[in-house]
Amino acid sequence: MQLAEDYNTVPRVERSLPQLQQYADALRARTNRYRGPAEQAAATRLLAQQGFDANRLTNEVVGLEIVPTIEDVFHAETGSVEEYLQQVEEATLLAAIQEAQQESVASFESYMEACMTRDWAANKRQLFGLIAPSHLAGPGAGAGGFGGGLGAGAGPLIGRTAAGPALAAPALRLSPKEAAYVEVAKRLAAAGSAPAPGAGLSGLDAVKEFLEACKKHEDKAPGQETLMSTVWALLADILGEARRRGVSPAASPARYADALAAGARAHLERGHAAHVRATIARYKLLAERGPDPDALREVQAYVQVKFRDRGPLDFASPGGMDTSWVQLFYALRSGYGGAAARAAERCGDLLMLAAPGGRLGGGGAGLGGGAGMRALVEEWLAGGCRLPERSAAALSREAERLLRDKNGLRQSPRAPFQALVCALLAGDARSLDALGGVLNSMSMPPILATIEDFMWAKLALVGGGGGGGAGGAGSSAAAAAAGVPSAGVAPLTLADLQSDINRWPSSYYSKQTREPLLYVTVLLLSLQLPAAVRFLWRDDTARHYRLDGLHMGLALQAEGVLAALGGAGTGAPGDAGSSAASDVASMASQYGRKFLAAGDAPTALHYYWLAAAARGGGLAVKAGMLREVLAGGRGGGGGGGLSMLLGGAGPVAAAGGAAAAGRVGGSGGGALAALVPDTEERRRLLESVAYECQTSGQPEEAVELYLAAERPVAALGLINAQMSGAIAAAVEEAGGAAGPTPAADRLERISRSGRAAVERLATARPGGGGGGPGSLPFPPLSPYSVAAPSPAAGVSASGSASALLSSDPAARRELEAFQQLCTVRELLMASKRGRHDVALQKLSELPFIPTERSRSELCARLTAQLHPAVAERLQDVISAAADSIAGRRAALGREAATGLASELAVLTQYANSIAGARLPQAVYRKLAEAQVFLA
Repeated sequence: MQLAEDYNTVPRVERSLPQLQQYADALRARTNRYRGPAEQAAATRLLAQQGFDANRLTNEVVGLEIVPTIEDVFHAETGSVEEYLQQVEEATLLAAIQEAQQESVASFESYMEACMTRDWAANKRQLFGLIAPSHLAGPGAGAGGFGGGLGAGAGPLIGRTAAGPALAAPALRLSPKEAAYVEVAKRLAAAGSAPAPGAGLSGLDAVKEFLEACKKHEDKAPGQETLMSTVWALLADILGEARRRGVSPAASPARYADALAAGARAHLERGHAAHVRATIARYKLLAERGPDPDALREVQAYVQVKFRDRGPLDFASPGGMDTSWVQLFYALRSGYGGAAARAAERCGDLLMLAAPGGRLGGGGAGLGGGAGMRALVEEWLAGGCRLPERSAAALSREAERLLRDKNGLRQSPRAPFQALVCALLAGDARSLDALGGVLNSMSMPPILATIEDFMWAKLALVGGGGGGGAGGAGSSAAAAAAGVPSAGVAPLTLADLQSDINRWPSSYYSKQTREPLLYVTVLLLSLQLPAAVRFLWRDDTARHYRLDGLHMGLALQAEGVLAALGGAGTGAPGDAGSSAASDVASMASQYGRKFLAAGDAPTALHYYWLAAAARGGGLAVKAGMLREVLAGGRGGGGGGGLSMLLGGAGPVAAAGGAAAAGRVGGSGGGALAALVPDTEERRRLLESVAYECQTSGQPEEAVELYLAAERPVAALGLINAQMSGAIAAAVEEAGGAAGPTPAADRLERISRSGRAAVERLATARPGGGGGGPGSLPFPPLSPYSVAAPSPAAGVSASGSASALLSSDPAARRELEAFQQLCTVRELLMASKRGRHDVALQKLSELPFIPTERSRSELCARLTAQLHPAVAERLQDVISAAADSIAGRRAALGREAATGLASELAVLTQYANSIAGARLPQAVYRKLAEAQVFLA
C-alpha cells in the first residue's frame, strides 16, 4: 500500500495488509502480557509484603457499590464551576416544573371526574323526584311515593271500578296516613261548594285535621329528627291567630299578614316556654323552682340555671348580680306578659329615655324608678309590639348608646340584654343587627343563639313596624310597608325579613340538607308559605314529605292565604298569589291522576275539584276538570267511572228505574252531587262537559252526561247516530260468529242508552224538569204514521203527553227514529240468520216501506223526510227485504209465489221512485235477482 503525499511534511510509509495485521497482533500481545498468571502471582507477593490479603481485597472489590456522581447524571458542558452550578439549578427547576404540571393535570382530571359523578347523581335524584308523582299513579304506590308511610304495610283499598274484573284496574293501596289525608281532602273539596259560607270544612280546620292525622300516623324520615307534625302545628298556630282576631284574608291583606306574624311569634313563645320548663326540670336542684306557680319565678329559675357560673344573683341573695334586664328579656321571649311587666319595674336605669318635661311621649308615665319602663312594656304588649313614635325614638337612642359603650357590654352581663330589649321595644332593626355584630367582634356569646330566637326577634320588629300612633296598628303597618322611617327608627317590613332569610341557601338552615323540615319551618315563620309548599313538593331532599306539601297547599288555598300574601304590604309581587294558586292546582291535578290510573274516579274528581277552585272555580274551569277526569278514566273503568261520579247505577245501567239514579235532580248520591249541590249549576256543568265530549269524539260519555243533565233529546240524537253504524257492524259480524260479538255488545249498550233516553222523555212534563212517579208516559208510536200517535194507544195517550209531543217536534223526530232503528235492527238480524218470515213481518212495521201499491207515493214522500240515521240503513233494508222475499219463496213453494211477487213488485216500484235516495246499484241488482228467482 502506498500513501499519497499530500503534504511535504508527512513521511512516506509503505505497509502491506499482512504487515499491518502482524503489527497489530504484536501490539495486542504486549498489552495482554500483564494479565497472565505470572503477573498475578507477582502482584499477590507484592501485596503480601505490604500486609494485604489479596483474596479479601478481591471479594471487597467485587461487592463494592459504585455510586454515580453528579457528572454521571448531569453531563457538564461548561468549563467553570459557576456555569456548571447554574446549569444544574436550571435542570432541577425544569424537572420540578414538569412534575408539578403532571400532578396538576392528574388532580384536575380526578376532580372533574368526581364533580361529574356528583352532579349526575344529583341530577338523577332530582329528575326521579320530579317525575315521582306521575309515576306513582299506578298500583303499589306504597313502595315509594307521596305518602310518608313508605313500607308501612298495606293500607285500605280506596280504588274501585264498576266495569267488572276484566277491565278493572288494580286497587290502589295507600298508607294509613295518606288514606287519612285523602278523606280530609274530600271534605275540603265538598266544603268549597257548601250552600252557606263557612258551613263546610275551612282551611284552618283542614290544617288541624291534617295535624291530627300526621300525629296519629307519624312517619319520620330515616336519619331525620324533625317531625312533620311540628310543621303542621306551627301552621295551625299561624292561621289560628288570624282567626282569633277575626281578620279576613280578603278584607285587609296587610292586617292579615300582621296577624299571621303574631301567630308565628306566639308559637315561638310557647315553644320557648316549654324549653324553659324542660330546662328547669332537668336541673331541679340548681333551679330551686319550688311549687310557686308564678311565671316570673319560673323565669328566675331558668336564669339561675343559665347563669349558674356567674355567682350569686340578685333575686337569690341580696347584693347579687343584677339580672333585671335578663329576666325582662326571657319573660318577653316566653310570652309571659304579666311577668315581663313586673320584671320591668326593676329596669329603671335608662339614661336617655327622658322626654321633655320628664314624661314619656304618649305613655303618660314618669321616669321615677321602674314605673316608666313597666308602662312602656305594657303599652308595647297591648299595642301588638308597637310603641308611640317618641317612646320608640328614645329607646332607639338608648340602644345606640349602649352599643357604643364597649366596656360596659364586656363588663356588665345585663348590658347586652338591656340593649336588645330597647331595640325590640323600639322596633329598631339596625340596633338589633349591630348588637349581634358587636358581641361577635368582642368574642362574647350571642343572645339570639338559635334560629328560633332570631326569628322571634325579627317577627317582633315586623310587628312593631318602627313605631306608629297610639293604637294605630293599621297606620304602622302601612308606614312599615312603605319603608318610611319613623322618628329615625328604620322600619323592618315583612319583605325585608324574607329577603334577609333568602340570602342564604336552604342547606344553611337544614343542616346541610340533613333536616329539610327545619328550612320549611323558617319559611313558615317568615310567612313564605307558597315557598314552603313548593319546597316540600319539588325539592329532592324533601321528597319524603310531598304528600304533606300537596295537602298543605290545598289547605292554604282554601283558607285564602296564598292570595292574601300575594297582595300589597308583604313585599311579594302582584301576581305571587295567582302563581302560588296555579302551583297548587298543578299539584292537585297531578296527584289526582294517581287515582284515575287506579280506576278511582270519585277520589280523583275531588282533587281535580280542588285544582279547579285554585284556578278560580268558574264553570269553564270545572267543566275542563270534569272533562279531564272522564278522559283519564276511560281506560280504567269506562262507563263505570262515570256512573260512580253521577251516583247510583248510572243512567245507562238499564232502561228501567235505574235510569233515574243519574238525574241531576234525582236522589242518587255521587261525587259530583256532593261537589256541586246546586241542581241548576250541576245541569249547566254537565251540559257543557257533554258538548265537549260530543265534539271531541266521546259520544258514549256525552250521552250519559246529557241524560244526567235532563237533556234526553240531545242524548237520543247521539244515540241514533251511533246506533245506525252499530247496526251495520253487528249485522256484518253476525254471519260468521257463533256467539256474541264485540259489535253486538256495543249495539246492545247503545240500545240500553236509547231506552233510558226514551224513558226519560216519557216521564218528562210539559213544563220542563223531570217527571215523578205519577207522570204519564208518551203514547206508543204508530208504525204507519210519523206525525200522529196511533189510535190504538187508547186511553194511555194522555193530554199532557200529547201536548208535549206536539210542542217539541225534535223530540218526536228522535223518538220515531230510535223506534225505527230498533225495527231495522231486528229486520236485518232476522234476514241475516235466515228467519225470513220475521224479517217480512218487521218490514211491515216500518212506515216508510210500502207493502201495497196505494201507499207507494206516500212512502216515497216520507222517505224524503227520514231521519239521517235511518236513511243510512235504507239500502240495507231494501236489500234484506229482497233476500227475505226470495228466501220465503223457496220455503213456501209455488202457492205463495203470487203474493210474494206482488210484494216484490211494490218494493221495486218504491225503489225506482226514490231517486233522491241515491241507492247503490247493488240494491237494484238484488231486486232483479229476486224477480228472476220468483219468475
